[in-house]
Amino acid sequence: MIPLGQSSSRPRQFSPGPIQSGLIAALCALGLAGCSDEAPDSPPSQPTPEASSEGPTASRVRADAARPVLPGVPWFKLPEDWNEQHPTLSPNAKTEAHYASLAEREVVKNPADGAGHAWLEGVQGIDSESAPTSWQRPHDPGQANDTREATRPSVPASSAQRIEIVFEVGPLGIDEGGLIFVMPDPFWSWSPAQIEDPDALGYTTATPQSEGVELIPVADGAAFRVEGRALAPKERIKFVVGAGPGGTIVDEFAERDSEILIAVDGDGDGVRAWIKDSARIDIAAREGVRLIAIGPAQVAPGDPIEIHLSIVDARGNLARWPRPDREQSADAALSFTVSRVDGSSIELPGLEESIDEGNVPDGPYRFHFDAPATEETIRLSIRGRGELEGFEVDVNPIVVRRAATRLIWADLHGHSQLSDGTGTPEDYFTYARDVARLDAIALTDHDHWGIRPLDESPEAAARILRTALEFHEPGRFVTIPGYEWTSWLHGHRHVLYFDEELPIYSSIDFATDRPDELWEALRGQPVLTFAHHSAGEPVATDWSFRPDPELEPLTEITSIHGMSEAADAPLPVHGAIRGNFVRDVLLRGARLGFVGSGDSHDGHPGLAGLAAAGQSGLAGIFTETLDRPGLLAAMRARRTFATNGIRPWLSVSIDETFMGDSLTAADDPETRHRLHIRYEATAPIERIDLIRGDRIAHLEGRSVSNDSNALSVDFERLIPRLAPGEFHYVRIVQEDGGVAWSSPIFITPETASP
Repeated sequence: MIPLGQSSSRPRQFSPGPIQSGLIAALCALGLAGCSDEAPDSPPSQPTPEASSEGPTASRVRADAARPVLPGVPWFKLPEDWNEQHPTLSPNAKTEAHYASLAEREVVKNPADGAGHAWLEGVQGIDSESAPTSWQRPHDPGQANDTREATRPSVPASSAQRIEIVFEVGPLGIDEGGLIFVMPDPFWSWSPAQIEDPDALGYTTATPQSEGVELIPVADGAAFRVEGRALAPKERIKFVVGAGPGGTIVDEFAERDSEILIAVDGDGDGVRAWIKDSARIDIAAREGVRLIAIGPAQVAPGDPIEIHLSIVDARGNLARWPRPDREQSADAALSFTVSRVDGSSIELPGLEESIDEGNVPDGPYRFHFDAPATEETIRLSIRGRGELEGFEVDVNPIVVRRAATRLIWADLHGHSQLSDGTGTPEDYFTYARDVARLDAIALTDHDHWGIRPLDESPEAAARILRTALEFHEPGRFVTIPGYEWTSWLHGHRHVLYFDEELPIYSSIDFATDRPDELWEALRGQPVLTFAHHSAGEPVATDWSFRPDPELEPLTEITSIHGMSEAADAPLPVHGAIRGNFVRDVLLRGARLGFVGSGDSHDGHPGLAGLAAAGQSGLAGIFTETLDRPGLLAAMRARRTFATNGIRPWLSVSIDETFMGDSLTAADDPETRHRLHIRYEATAPIERIDLIRGDRIAHLEGRSVSNDSNALSVDFERLIPRLAPGEFHYVRIVQEDGGVAWSSPIFITPETASP
């Protein structure tokens, strides 16, 4: 049989082999998944793609009717017109992942599959580095299910625990020969459950609570076969995850409702389904070790300014503020000073903030002051005192400016526990608003990837939409409903709706399994699509489908996966494919503006770089209004720039034509254009790259400023005439590894409309 779900390695460490490692491996060990020794997502007929800047890079792999397209699953067949419907594929398409998803939909499940429910019975901490956890359920949840969440324990992130779970058999029982699987959340850093080594992490045992039944460990992972007799309805089994001396290591990222999954194959035919009502545990942050201070990107003169100050642990989880030791000090619980940083264009009086012990917030602390009455750049440093002694952080530059548009920060791509991420949708939006202090956010869980795909779970899709609408606050915090179209054939795209709807057009439905079909389904709606990690792993974009100019004016060029801008980018995406970078596509005539986004899976939208070695992504958007219509208009006009997670201020124009727009070519070959760049950096500038088609001019940071440590650049430069069909953009590299890219300015013939 074929697998009933997929797992993923961490995005920042992705490699082709383990894309389906979690569940496929378990089923392979049982002999149920039709697995071969080769990587399941690398079929032997896959060619090595040839690429150039002169034509689209795409695989042309043909399905062979003479052999099964899914090894070991001979009954699965593709439609007869498959090759005609998919004449090209991504150059590193994961065809078997797609075929397995299609085959999975054809499997008929037994009514007993996925039946039953489970709950936590006890948790015992065995981690010497944190306060030990000891929790025992005070009552029988089978009699009082409505009180389970109120009694759920919380354990420190990355701690070692011994976790007891009780599973109650569903109303149809489990046949002799049936199977029960136990698996902690597979997408992050729980120890995998295993039954082979009692002394290793994740060792899992199963004990029936009634006579005459045996539970026999049968595979890698933690699968148990029912022997001796069938299990009757309401009979119970006790599982211990982390039964060995080292216990099991829980998730490194804090989250509520972290699930220990249980699947049931009620009749032993190899087809399993996950129970809906499984055991869950809360994961708490460790001790705070880092301050985060974020202000607005831009304000008008005299406007109020609000700074968000948070403390996070080593993995970016929001931590508790330290409490005072009354034997050492009677001072305020929290105290810090706010001072001007060199490079700030204004003098500010020294500010000092203190938080009384009784008013220490549970989350971020906010403080306020007014912007000056003149156009300036504000740069602040915050230094802790008392309980915060030793903590220091700089605030992002805040530009005070009168203008029709203002810069806002957005993260348009990320995941929750509803697909392959961490945390609830509610916590995702809360972190984005309060800790990362984003102005706009989208949650884009996968359409068909994860334990319970959105395209098969209307209640999960409804929850995402409902949560987005609840958090939406135009003028302050804009939420954009969305999802990820997860095509392993043609590349992934996230889909954003700028209204209050969230229809899911699935990447495995025959009517919408190609990019052009997706665009036709979306046409006429206030919606945009974005290709991402388009140059490499986990799957590259099939650029033979030219981006729809109405629905896809932008593309994501940086995220935790790396950079898809160009081969000469500071950190190219993992598994980059020659000829498949975004600049290659621009050279072939596409017009795409640039955004970055986190593609976060750690529950930290807007700050995914905290746990990804500084590499992430953000979108800078110049919008007239902070609401969905305003953002849609700004993105369609490509008034955007991308960063790898830093928050500078960037404006680029050529002859008064703003980045993202089109400039009419001049007839006179002697014409020279005036390039204007303004950049407010977050660290000293290493270089500025002027990119004109496939040519690059490098300017050292000191060449555009007399001060090698300058943080502000505002300069003009005459450049030679740009010809029709050319494009020009700017890439700025900071000494700390921060990178920012302006959207290109495109050159059109004089007779063409911009």
